[in-house]
Amino acid sequence: MGLINPARRLASFRVQFEKSLVNARMLYELLDTPPRQADVPNAKKPKINKGEIQFDHVNFSYLSGEPVLQDVSFVAKAGQSTALVGPSGGGKSTIIYLLLRFHDLEDGHIRIDGQDISQTKIKSLRQKISYVSQNPVLFEGTVADNIRFGRPGASQEEIEAAAKLAQAHDFILEMHNGYETEVGELGSNLSGGQRQRLSIARAILRNAPILLLDEATSALDNDSEQLVQAALDGLMKNRTTLVIAHRLSTIQNADTIIVIDKGRIAETGDHSTLMNSDDSTYAKLHNIGSRSATRKRPPAKKIQPHHLLLD
Repeated sequence: MGLINPARRLASFRVQFEKSLVNARMLYELLDTPPRQADVPNAKKPKINKGEIQFDHVNFSYLSGEPVLQDVSFVAKAGQSTALVGPSGGGKSTIIYLLLRFHDLEDGHIRIDGQDISQTKIKSLRQKISYVSQNPVLFEGTVADNIRFGRPGASQEEIEAAAKLAQAHDFILEMHNGYETEVGELGSNLSGGQRQRLSIARAILRNAPILLLDEATSALDNDSEQLVQAALDGLMKNRTTLVIAHRLSTIQNADTIIVIDKGRIAETGDHSTLMNSDDSTYAKLHNIGSRSATRKRPPAKKIQPHHLLLD
């Protein structure tokens, strides 16, 4: 009789051990997968000071015969904000992905400060870029750890300074353990606005010369949006910024607005120029957005881990 319980525990251990082996095998298969984009021979670290971005006759397709971007050329001037707007599916996010070198071009060139990014080291290139997405990814660990992910080795003082600029310091101090509070998987115990402000604090701490914002406020309620927008305004200062926005009210002060429609550049200018242009696509989109904004927006839903699918 005394052997029954140990035998049961041993059988249970075997089951758990087999599950762990399967998980470990899947993990190492993922880690051993070669990246789709590799550094070219003799690739160099990019020397990025000003951060001017140039797209030169860029063409790209995810599937053969189905072009996503066609002959796209523009310049995002150093230290200024450039907004990418247009109907869904026009290719705005693809521009961000190509700049991060998630994919290689079919034709054309992308240059930063005159350097073709296809000839640079991918890791070094991405270290010069901060990215804030619509659905920020947080990891299990403390608030401080998640902010420090932007620049490993940062001091506690630097983390708190970044949080203050991101309008996050006050709500962090209200948490039961402050900066040492566990955020849970994907930040499941935080609101959408809190997760977004931690993501912005991470980008501030990174202190990269180029900033990419992909629908950074579209999923927030009005109160959270105001706080996040204030944080973004501070983050964008003196940085070359590419902004993707469906809510056009958030990019009216952009230095340059580029309208992307069906993979091509339809219009370029600032807000006043495009609004006063006859038969302007931007003006039509802006008027539609203004009518939608007058309707009451429901509060943003709290995103649970199982609602997210990470690529």
